[in-house]
Amino acid sequence: MQSKRTVNAIIENITGGASSAHAYIVEGRAGAARDAFIKDLAMGLECLDPDVSARPCGRCAACRQVAAGSSMDIVRMQMSGKTGYKTEDAAAFAERLDMGAYGRFLIGVIDDADSLSETVQNKLLKTLEEPRGNVILLLGSSNPDHLLSTVRSRCSSVRVQDDFEEEEESAKAEVLRETARMLYGGRAFHEFRDALEKSVKTRADSLMLIQLAEDISRDRMTAGEDPALMAVRLELCEKARADMEQGMDRSRALKRLYLELKDSNTRR
Repeated sequence: MQSKRTVNAIIENITGGASSAHAYIVEGRAGAARDAFIKDLAMGLECLDPDVSARPCGRCAACRQVAAGSSMDIVRMQMSGKTGYKTEDAAAFAERLDMGAYGRFLIGVIDDADSLSETVQNKLLKTLEEPRGNVILLLGSSNPDHLLSTVRSRCSSVRVQDDFEEEEESAKAEVLRETARMLYGGRAFHEFRDALEKSVKTRADSLMLIQLAEDISRDRMTAGEDPALMAVRLELCEKARADMEQGMDRSRALKRLYLELKDSNTRR
């Protein structure tokens, strides 16, 4: 789940005037983790604690009101349609936001923004682009690609993970770490090829694998292994990354990296 540090960093940026963002897409699977993040962020923005780094304190009157769902400064866009929001919902939402806040901020929340039709999104553009000075908008979304580019361009984004997603990513990272270890010998090429097919599915996986391979070389250099060899390995990893950036197929680039790293070992 998203850390309090992440929540507080956004709060400090907004309340300290360091951020011009007044609208955020809160990306994550619909559920408790995303809802908790939105509530924590809203609570922190309304928090009365004079120490910004301590917000949300969870103790002041503003925090307690947000937690209890009784804050007059948290406005949720109501969904009157059976399957989504209507233009009337967007109009009522915008009208309420124009009335101003009772406390620090007026926070407009749109749950499941993915269900906004193109018409409704266009209806909200002016609100997103020119809100009152103390209005903050939070759009919950499991897939921001469903939002218009004109909406996305007016928002900052923050990614929220739930516990299941974090466990999945941790398990995936360990599989990639084991594949990265195979780059440095001890396993036959066909074993590395098979591991590559199972563990590397995307460009992001490929880049993470290269990063993990670099980390292994740096760790070994720190531990006192041949610094010249480690430097060569790092150069080869960087070359594989550059090859992919120039359009080489990721599988081909990583297989060549395996062979080049193996060749560097035999030249010692």
